[in-house]
This record gives sequence, structure tokens and C-alpha cells, in this order.
Amino acid sequence: MTRTGRQQQARSRITRERLIRATLDEIHEVGYHAATTHRIAERAQVSRGALLHHFPTRADIVRAALDTLLSDGTAEIKAVSEDVRTGALPLADWVEFLWQLFSGRFFYLSMEMITEARNDPALRDSLIPVVQRFHAALDGIWIAFCNTDTRPPREARIILNLTVNLMRGMGVQTVLRPDPDYYRDLIEAWKAVLPQLIGGAAGDAAFAGPRFRVMNSKPAA
Repeated sequence: MTRTGRQQQARSRITRERLIRATLDEIHEVGYHAATTHRIAERAQVSRGALLHHFPTRADIVRAALDTLLSDGTAEIKAVSEDVRTGALPLADWVEFLWQLFSGRFFYLSMEMITEARNDPALRDSLIPVVQRFHAALDGIWIAFCNTDTRPPREARIILNLTVNLMRGMGVQTVLRPDPDYYRDLIEAWKAVLPQLIGGAAGDAAFAGPRFRVMNSKPAA
């Protein structure tokens, strides 16, 4: 490839990235419906033609924006989880990190897009593979997070997804219940419960039922 060709490719990548970041900023600031492609192009300081060159439809740029959002979130979750696994960060700080993630920009942006997809079949179909990749990546992080001698992979995934779903549910509540003390009580309680689920009697009790005994007795595929 010529030098000119490489420069054109670099400019194209930069423009695409600016459009994606502008989409995220615009949706976060004004909401999904108000974030028109015209406003996105203006925020990114590119022409509408340049936007349409990279993303022919609004659904295309929304899908790319969600993909970037979740990829960034996955990288951050993985880095913090690795710090906890190695002992560089206490488990309680990991809970705090997840709460900040699921009560801030990351969560509100994903909720805007997911809520819209509920009544837009085409958008939903385009976003499902993106979200599936996110959850598959999280499953891999959770398996590495827990000591397999203490919790087998399936149990580790359940425990950590319980934590994420708790934080996500609390994040939804923050929209109409601005009550920091209420959330702080739940967070502090979960900090006490989580170590017992990962390596204590609470976890043993949680997975003592017949469903888990049957599943855990099956040979690995």
C-alpha cells in the first residue's frame, strides 16, 4: 500500500472513531430519540456524507456505538477483576467498581439502546450478537475470577452474574429513586455476602439443591 493509501486509511479510522464517540456522547446527553444522525455528524465535526459513508443507516452507527461501549466496559471489568484475583485489589473495591459502572454513563447508555430495541425488531436483531459477545466475554472473566477448587465454572458464573444483576437492577432504580443511603445499605450488605458465596457456607448452601447437584455431577463436555 502506498503512503497516500495508508494516510487515507488512518483518516478513515479516525473519522469512524469520532462518529462512534460522538454517538455515545449524544445519546448520553439528549437520549436515544433526540440523537439524530444530523446532530451526531455536527458533534463529530464531519459532514453528513462522511457519516453515511461509514454508517449508511442509524441502526448501523448505534450497533457500532454499543459494540464500542461494551468492548470498553469488558476491558475495564477484566482489568479490575484481574487485580482482585491477584490480590492487588480487595473484593469490596470490586463491588464498588461495579456499582459505579452500573449506575453511571456505561449503564445509562446501554439501557437507552436496549430499551429502544424492545420495540424495534430490526434494531434488536442487530444488537443481539453484540450483547451476546459481551456476556460471553464476562463468562470468561468470571471463570478466571474464582478459584476452581472452590467454585466450579458454572457456580462462579452464577455468583458473579448475581452481583452484576444486582447492580444493574439498582442502576434502573436510580432513575426514579435518588436515595444514596438506600443503595449504600444494599452495597455494604452485598460486600459481606459475596465472600461467603465465593468461598463459604452461603455458597455451599446456594448450590446444594437438586438442580445443581445434577448439573455438577455431569461430566464436562
